Amino acid sequence: MMRSLTWKLTGALLFIVVISIGLMAYLVNRSTTSQFQQYVIQGNAMHTQGIDNSLAAFYSEQQSWNGVQTILPGMLRMDGDRLIVANSSGIVVADTAGSTVGQSADELGLTAYGTAIVVSGRQVGSLYYLAYGSGGMMGGGMMGMMGVSQPAPANINLETQFLSAADRSLWIAGLAAVAAALLVGILLTQWLTRPIRALTKGARQISEGNFNYRVETRSNDEVGVLVQSFNTMAANLTRSEQTRRRMTADIAHELRTPLTIIEGTVDGMLDGVFTCDREHLTTVKEQTVLLTRLIGDLRDLSLAESGQLKLELAQEDIIELIKRKLVQLEVTATEHGLQLTLDVQGIIPQLTIDRMRIEQVIANLLTNAIHHTPHGGRIMVSVKTTMAGQSEQSALIAVSDTGEGIAAEHLPHIYERFYRVSDSRARSEGGTGLGLAIVKHLVQAHGGKVWAESEPGKGSTFFFTLPAVSKV
Repeated sequence: MMRSLTWKLTGALLFIVVISIGLMAYLVNRSTTSQFQQYVIQGNAMHTQGIDNSLAAFYSEQQSWNGVQTILPGMLRMDGDRLIVANSSGIVVADTAGSTVGQSADELGLTAYGTAIVVSGRQVGSLYYLAYGSGGMMGGGMMGMMGVSQPAPANINLETQFLSAADRSLWIAGLAAVAAALLVGILLTQWLTRPIRALTKGARQISEGNFNYRVETRSNDEVGVLVQSFNTMAANLTRSEQTRRRMTADIAHELRTPLTIIEGTVDGMLDGVFTCDREHLTTVKEQTVLLTRLIGDLRDLSLAESGQLKLELAQEDIIELIKRKLVQLEVTATEHGLQLTLDVQGIIPQLTIDRMRIEQVIANLLTNAIHHTPHGGRIMVSVKTTMAGQSEQSALIAVSDTGEGIAAEHLPHIYERFYRVSDSRARSEGGTGLGLAIVKHLVQAHGGKVWAESEPGKGSTFFFTLPAVSKV
């Protein structure tokens, strides 16, 4: 199934968007999480320092820790947090949970996290702030130990600091996402445009005359179809170039012989070697006629092959047309000791054809049969109706002879220009080598088909069909 280039491009763009958004989301999440943790830590540190200052003021006023248990719960920042105060001896004197009063802070594992409460330059106790859900361990519960090693600046704006850090994270993540999208886009563009670059190189090779160049393709999308069409075009150009060269060589060969004969005969008469009599002038005339026929056949063939041959279509009786042509060639057939017959099977409908072109087809086939049927032979034209399809009616015309026949290996090539099976099909018999090629193209121009059957030593039959209603 052909994968659409539209879907490829859509998928590529979607892939770039997903990569960009995914990478940006990941980087923003990581950075924001880190900044938020710092924000929470700093906020807790400032809160702890505020509590520490309040407790120092309390002790300074009371000169003892009596009553601290009463005011301590009011200093909690949020539900779930826990405050513990120990005196200078390390004995817990207050606990918002009320479970550790009288115990040693050292035994509870709190000493490493405590914040000193200082009054008049003397440490009078320690504060332990346990933030809810932060990961510390105490009494089987998950608690985070908070302490303040250094006082936080009094004028710090944590919200502004957090927002600035978040903005930086967004910019960094955005730039990283753009860089990733650009890299992925370049790679995808290289992948998608590779066959187009190959086509460009192929077009350059073709323009330089290298018609054997082919573009490799591994996809079956629109670009793959374009590559296949390009290769088909290159193959057709290769065949056309080979045909052109072969035709040029054939034409040069065909023209050279009659021109050489004409030139030799005229030079002979000018030099006094030949007399300027009827015999030598007839030779020049015959070669001139051959050249005229060759040029006319080449013109007709060229027009037919290029699709520029104009047909004057009209309703015609194919039987009457064949009869007229048989009458015209009867004298020639008699001179060769040949018998011409017509066999009509059934009722043949009128055909929409170009009368002159179909006369040319029949004349070429009959002339070909006369030239290659020995004395005493027979040539028969048979006509019958056939069905080309379920409802398409055609006329099938066959020209049979009792000549030498054609070997099987030659049959596929007999409708090619200048193709000759043997020396017997030579120019000496008046042929140009284009008769059957013209037959093929004229019949195809009418929407028909041509083929041949033959058995060496028993003769040949040339078939062609003409649709009852022209397809042109």
